[in-house]
Amino acid sequence: QPAAQSPTMALAIEGAPKWFLEDLKKQPKSTTSTAVEMKIMGSDEVMNLPVTQSTTVLEVKSFLALKLGIDPFSIGLVMKQGCSWRVQTDSEEVARKVMVKGIKSFKRQRHTWPNPIAVIGTGHAGLRQAMWFLKHKEYNFVVYDRKALVGGTSWIDQANETSKLQTEMGTYHLQYDEDNPVPKNMSTWPSTAELLKHFREVSEEYGVMPYCKMCTNVKEIIIEKGTQQEQRAEMAQKGQHWFTQTYRFVLEPTDGTGDGRGDNIGATGEPCFEVEHAAAIMYPGNLTIPKRFELKGEETFE
Repeated sequence: QPAAQSPTMALAIEGAPKWFLEDLKKQPKSTTSTAVEMKIMGSDEVMNLPVTQSTTVLEVKSFLALKLGIDPFSIGLVMKQGCSWRVQTDSEEVARKVMVKGIKSFKRQRHTWPNPIAVIGTGHAGLRQAMWFLKHKEYNFVVYDRKALVGGTSWIDQANETSKLQTEMGTYHLQYDEDNPVPKNMSTWPSTAELLKHFREVSEEYGVMPYCKMCTNVKEIIIEKGTQQEQRAEMAQKGQHWFTQTYRFVLEPTDGTGDGRGDNIGATGEPCFEVEHAAAIMYPGNLTIPKRFELKGEETFE
């Protein structure tokens, strides 16, 4: 029976050069199943990859590139030939045992951010984002909020003392996760006070607060990036399909009392300062007050 091609390998082939795809059409390939033992050069890490007899070096490199998120041409496959080693060419059938150079692991490497990731808002979504980062061992981030306490616009400014959560679903528990225990100290429909207390206690318990910069208003975000020519040069040099850009935050100290209505930010009058971030994630809240613009003729419009 012919060996079925894996979806991953098929996807890797789609990105192959034109000459390679045309060659596949001209010459029938063996579909006999086999496997390649790949060992990372300078490491003990080994991967056994199911392939067909005719699988080429380029196909394997494309598979690894897709798995690891890197350029396939930064990978090299080295085979033993007699008493020496040689690098296989892309059009060759891959050897049954190869050494892989150009990678450190068969696991995708965590991206290292040059500057911290910025999260705007310490409401439910912003705090959940921070908890997700900590769970996945991402510690290079900051959470900003103009308020003095966590909780978010919806429950600090919009809700009143009699407001209650109108759902029985556990998703509103801040630590809602398959790895965390279910909170047992909340009522079925918690009130505003209960929810705010819950947010603050969980943020403290799970170590979110050290990453929160309260009483800080994000006044402006300036995106800094190179010219199109510089962007193309960077992508070509690094062998990637994206270019870097920096988010420069203009931050304004507040007293924590602003509710966002009009210009009521709670600014203290202290000088603004700037901080650079690698990425920006914003959670303004479902009940955020929109900025209102006066339109000419609005009062007479019918």
